[in-house]
Amino acid sequence: MVVKFPPVTQEVKPLAHLLKLADEHDERNLVVAYWARMAACLLALQLVPGKKSPETAALIKSLLDWLEQTKQANADNEGITSETIAQSLIEEYALRLFSHADEQDRAEIFNKNTVKTFYTAGMLMDVLDQFGNLAEDIREKRKYAKWKAAYIHNCLKAGDTPMPGPPRPYNEEDSDGIVHNSQLTQEELSTFAKYTGPGTIDVQPKPADQPLPPLDDTFNPSKPLIPPDDSFTHAPASSPITPQYPTNIQPQVPSPYNPPPSVSSPFDAVPSTPSPSAVIPSPQPRQSPLSTGYTPTAQDIQKAQKFSKFATSALNYDDTKTALDYLQKAMNLLVCGKED
Repeated sequence: MVVKFPPVTQEVKPLAHLLKLADEHDERNLVVAYWARMAACLLALQLVPGKKSPETAALIKSLLDWLEQTKQANADNEGITSETIAQSLIEEYALRLFSHADEQDRAEIFNKNTVKTFYTAGMLMDVLDQFGNLAEDIREKRKYAKWKAAYIHNCLKAGDTPMPGPPRPYNEEDSDGIVHNSQLTQEELSTFAKYTGPGTIDVQPKPADQPLPPLDDTFNPSKPLIPPDDSFTHAPASSPITPQYPTNIQPQVPSPYNPPPSVSSPFDAVPSTPSPSAVIPSPQPRQSPLSTGYTPTAQDIQKAQKFSKFATSALNYDDTKTALDYLQKAMNLLVCGKED
């Protein structure tokens, strides 16, 4: 069902990108739609912390009303009630899209779908920003995804052939005919609305069967946002959100990044362990029971917990190989402090 909201006012114009992401997923992925709109509310409160125009106030109120109603109607959706699960799901999905777009790019398949996939992966990482403590590798992927989306888009528009992979050293006086990451115009941005998204990615979500947390009467902009475990479909966030949208893409070329080559998992393949299920490590650092003598740090434990959640999510999709890869990474972190 198409949801109608008041128009976005000029003072909160950056919300438009998040709201469009939500609109695109109302029917396909309720979790993405829910947390994209939550992110929009947080951003609105950040952009206009004081008195708001009647139009802006009406928009925020309508979004909050929708969030509360949706949460109550989906009280059994754990992806909306559990921020940890939501973060894991969105991150995993964003990485899968990123990996797919990177494979298309390196295979020199340059089209609107490739642009859209890179762009959507970057937008999903903006939504992740709401949870805080965004990992550095996710920040790098977000920057690269948005740069690549703009770069390929501009090349296609100019009739030039994009260069696959990370950017090579760039000399402004000798661009070799390559269109580099210039800022997109509003007209160019509007063309994203016409893209249908990657046609070869199959990320349909399983039926949502988990709960939405009740929305407090007083909206708390510091509270993290989260999407559900079972609502992921087609390609669709730091405490105060500072999303980076295509209009903010800077002309700088990001440092070369070499994403994982596999679409099936956002992480490099790792030898599997015999354990078929995720094991949640203790939240407090403790001496490893193995004979390595390494004591995992709090950061090691936090990352191991995240990998364990990824493993559980993968098992929900009967993807045992990916689950074992995540469990191996979690074990390596706890035993020797390294993922590989």
